[in-house]
Amino acid sequence: MRAVVIWLILAGLVSSVALARSPKDDDDEQEPKMSPAASPRMYNFSDLSVDGELVAPAAASFGATPGGAQDIRFFRDRVAAGEIPHPNVFTAEGLFSEHDLPLNEQTAPCTQLLCVRGEATAASFLTQPSVRTLAQIGFSSGLNPTTWKRAPLNLVAVVDKSGSMAGQPLETVKKSLSKVAELLSDQDQLAIVLYGDRSHVHLAPTKGSHKQRLFDAISSIESAGSTAMEEGLRTGFELARTTGKSFSGTTRVMLFTDERPNVGATDANSFMGMAETNSRAGIGMTTIGVGVQFGAELATKISSVRGGNLFFFANVPQMETAFSEEFDTMVTELAWDLVFEVHPAPGMKISGLYGLPGDLVEWTPNGGLKLVVSTIFLSRKKGAIYVAFEPATTDGLPRPSPVAGDRVGTVTLAYQEANGPLRSDRFELPWVSPNQASVGLRRGVALINQALATRESARLHHEQNDQENAWRMVRDVLAVLKQTGDAELDNEVLLVSQLETTLALLSGHKGEGSAGQTSSTTRPPAVIDRHTGLPVR
Repeated sequence: MRAVVIWLILAGLVSSVALARSPKDDDDEQEPKMSPAASPRMYNFSDLSVDGELVAPAAASFGATPGGAQDIRFFRDRVAAGEIPHPNVFTAEGLFSEHDLPLNEQTAPCTQLLCVRGEATAASFLTQPSVRTLAQIGFSSGLNPTTWKRAPLNLVAVVDKSGSMAGQPLETVKKSLSKVAELLSDQDQLAIVLYGDRSHVHLAPTKGSHKQRLFDAISSIESAGSTAMEEGLRTGFELARTTGKSFSGTTRVMLFTDERPNVGATDANSFMGMAETNSRAGIGMTTIGVGVQFGAELATKISSVRGGNLFFFANVPQMETAFSEEFDTMVTELAWDLVFEVHPAPGMKISGLYGLPGDLVEWTPNGGLKLVVSTIFLSRKKGAIYVAFEPATTDGLPRPSPVAGDRVGTVTLAYQEANGPLRSDRFELPWVSPNQASVGLRRGVALINQALATRESARLHHEQNDQENAWRMVRDVLAVLKQTGDAELDNEVLLVSQLETTLALLSGHKGEGSAGQTSSTTRPPAVIDRHTGLPVR
């Protein structure tokens, strides 16, 4: 009973920030397209048909997660340092990827390479009082963690050794590479490209069995020069294409940088073009951000393309933990070019979208959403995208809220299975009572409340210098998080507590604020509404 009461309290906390939509400029339209054929990647999934012994018990099964940002460590690191980072540094998909968000599988365990399911329940958000329902689109995989092994890996590490990387950032990179070398099998190989003013191949492809040769090459990397990132990536991709032709396995580029390009072409489209072109040729890219100068904008754009994901490490312990737990999955793609259409049921309308990497989303004529997820990666955690609904109005009066057994919408999807066929699916979004909702859905309500309120408080701080309301927003969402009683959210309670402490100081609730409490990291204005995650129209 206590859990039910806590949940109802959580679902009932609202504020008075109205949802606004404005006409969408035609220049913002993006038409997502399905790829007609599989890329020439090599995976060992064909030898592991997902049936029989490979179907893992639900509690022990693999998850799956969209590409793009895989954490909010950069945001956490800056908050822990007493800063208020820019709101656009915080990504909902990064927050979600740090958590396990499972949907119930007791009645229908996943028996495919990729499974996508849905569920909805009651919800309300501090910054979106119109929301009454939240639906989760959840991802999992039927691959069995006890029997699955990733394919041999041809890895090309592209390392920024410019002057800005001197000291702790480069040391973190070198220790990261050493950890990667330690994790490589005899069938894997590693090459290293360095770039400063110019780029060069520092280590030709070397088998994972030659550990000492790998360690010696890594330890000899020294910082010097400017940041000719475009040239470094070009050299890395060329090497990956050349070596990948004769390699039986997957080929991937891993970029290590503090992301402050200052030489050559620094336009994001140049990087995006290389990433897109090479991903279609079977070469994905993982971006590893390091150091306090890490610039999230460019790396996030690179990582939002097909085959791209992004991680940030503020220190060596974070890196060692992430690589030890996630290395095999962070380089394993399950599916590409997922095209979803979410259609609200009669009496419902869509009022929010959370957790989509990139801006590939548009309205459909009937009030639905069409969205694209470029890549789904294998994961130890179940991933998710969330869609918020509110009752539609009839003659100015709102429709009744849904009850158990109602459906709030329908989802259709099509995608390219990695090294496999095109697949499609259709499923309903059934409404369940909060006390019957899956863990991932209940947890999602709390995380979205956190994401929206955190971004809004950062916006109030940076754009309006409104420290009082920024503090009140964080104070309220901190109460929401504490009321969940979910130990999985302890890190979020810590993060928001740190943010509340800083804003209390700046707003005069705990002494006088001091200078230097902001972060200079910025991104251009998004074409997506900052509160709802929806395209403005």
